[in-house]
Amino acid sequence: MSKVLIIDDHPLFRDSLSNILSQQKLQDTTPEIFTAEDAVKALNIISKNKDLDIILADIDMPSMDGLTLLQQIKSTLPHAIIVMISGSENPLDVQKAIHFGAKGFIQKSSETSVLIAALQLILAGGTYIPPLILEQPDIDVGANTKTVSLTTRQMEILKFLHQGKQNKIIAHELDLSEATVKVHVRHIFSVLGVKNRTQAVQKALDLGIL
Repeated sequence: MSKVLIIDDHPLFRDSLSNILSQQKLQDTTPEIFTAEDAVKALNIISKNKDLDIILADIDMPSMDGLTLLQQIKSTLPHAIIVMISGSENPLDVQKAIHFGAKGFIQKSSETSVLIAALQLILAGGTYIPPLILEQPDIDVGANTKTVSLTTRQMEILKFLHQGKQNKIIAHELDLSEATVKVHVRHIFSVLGVKNRTQAVQKALDLGIL
């Protein structure tokens, strides 16, 4: 991850997130970070940096809401990795964001470890959906178990779930942080359309992927 754009109208949050990411090497490189307080500045930065690796955007912003901006960015950079970051706990916001092409929805109340683990998941090709979505059976984020595949890492974790191993043990076995394992487990649940480990293992067995 070499180039990151943070779009948020709150200076304190922009600076805080920028500082967190500048201290990370999510893909063995220290990222170059751009920040924008509104859609106009964001689109200007995007026009000059077509090679942005990931764009982190708030939903609630002046002049243009984040979901509208998301659609506009996707029309300009269809292959861009866009992640919505919001204080919203409304499952419908999550549904809309994923439907419009976001690769994840991270709540601002998340711990730093969850934020980093979620970004690692997304950069590995996954989609991060917060736990709240798993508690809403009527909310559809478009996960189709017949077409959405798990990453190699998630398949490894799924096999450990089949063995009945807990997150702490899985983290030790795979040399990952426990927070990263939790993020992968949540994504496995989302992809398989289940709410717990037992259901995940049974669904995987039913689908023939275990």
